[in-house]
Amino acid sequence: MKTLSQTIFDMNALNQLVKESTPDMRIRHLSGVKQITVLSLDGMSDDTYVSTQVVQPIVEMGLNCKTTHQLSQKVIFAIKCDSVTLVDKMRELFYNGYTLVFISPDECLALDTRTTLGRNIVQPPTSNVTKGPREGFVESIKVNITLLRKRIKGPELHIEYVTVGKHTNTMVAICYISSIASQEIADKIVQRIKAITVDGVLDSSYISSYLDHRGITLFRMVGTTEKPDVVAGKMLEGRIAVIVDGSPIVLTIPYLFVEDIQGPEDYYGSPEIITVNRILRSLSAVICVILPSLYVSLQLFNYQIIPLKFLITIFDATQNIPFNPLVEMVVVLVIFDILREANARMPSIAGLSLSLIGAVVLGDAAVRAGLLGAPAVMIGALSGIGLYTMPNNTLLLTLVRLVLTFIGGIMGLFGLSLAVVAILAYMVSLSSFGAPYLAPFAPDISSDRKDALIKVPLSKMYKRPQSIKQKNDTRIK
Repeated sequence: MKTLSQTIFDMNALNQLVKESTPDMRIRHLSGVKQITVLSLDGMSDDTYVSTQVVQPIVEMGLNCKTTHQLSQKVIFAIKCDSVTLVDKMRELFYNGYTLVFISPDECLALDTRTTLGRNIVQPPTSNVTKGPREGFVESIKVNITLLRKRIKGPELHIEYVTVGKHTNTMVAICYISSIASQEIADKIVQRIKAITVDGVLDSSYISSYLDHRGITLFRMVGTTEKPDVVAGKMLEGRIAVIVDGSPIVLTIPYLFVEDIQGPEDYYGSPEIITVNRILRSLSAVICVILPSLYVSLQLFNYQIIPLKFLITIFDATQNIPFNPLVEMVVVLVIFDILREANARMPSIAGLSLSLIGAVVLGDAAVRAGLLGAPAVMIGALSGIGLYTMPNNTLLLTLVRLVLTFIGGIMGLFGLSLAVVAILAYMVSLSSFGAPYLAPFAPDISSDRKDALIKVPLSKMYKRPQSIKQKNDTRIK
């Protein structure tokens, strides 16, 4: 007796599938010239749609049909109605919410009756904007693709579907504009996703880890966003988007570090204001990473560089502190990281107030008790605030900040300088599908710098990013 591991469908496959039935499997046998069997999965299939578009037409007009071809052409009202002969495909579609209709030993119809239940389209919590579209992706791949098609209309929007996960059968859509994006990069992405052999894929982050051919890297090589307009904008520059069913986070490839400096509303405002904002983001990221280590190294090894008045102020504030500057700063950073983690996991009603109370009360109490110095608390707080100017890299910047603080406390300014140079050299060596990670600064690509740190008007950006491999680099003729 054949099992579901076979390749060609027959009625034994149907019998085996029925034996595996779960309480949410719906089976309807309709007697006519031939017995017609309708299978659907409660919750995954829309019961109303199955009843009105599948069962009712068969009962009223289809009991005399002898083949699935007659059913699909003359009876069933469903828009998407495909004949399936492969058992694995039949089973995959069934557990994804399709309704299966059997009428003969070798024929099966798969009808798209997937439910549309899910979260409403709202502004994503991670990308609040004051200007520009406020729609955000949700957990339904159908809705997400629709949001993308609303912005990119036409046949050049190419979508390729891949199913991943032994048990989850998660649908993944690879989207790109065929006349712009590099077909070579798109094919590589499709091949890597098809090569994934894992029990289940529950979120786009599962796919992200497989798309980085270098394996474990300190910096992420795949972009993420929850905004359809951002994805559409990146696709118009030649990038490929990966949408995973069940995840509101869409991946974009290739990915450059400069994208972290760019905000979701940077293309809906004045270029001058946007340029100032990007410079502020860059400076705040550098300050939040360097400032704690610089403070420690200057106190321990290079105090002669500190201006005299400032040095006296620091000495007065820290002379009774029982810890050396390195331990003191590490304690401050760890406390703020604990508060950040606690705030992320607290109920939303109490999270903000408790985090503010914790930061103010703990900081003030520690200073008054003489356990920590006021300069260290101030620098730790300033550094913690600066992390959120690049929200996608908060954890990465936290790690780099802590490592540099240890190096600054052990080796001073010389060691700190070497560490910064080593990090920059490492970043220069990275690339994402042929795109240099630090482009357009390393290597220097003058045309791409029009939308890097300094933003020029869209009317003056004649070329698409040269750092990204693509078919057509002309944006404005």
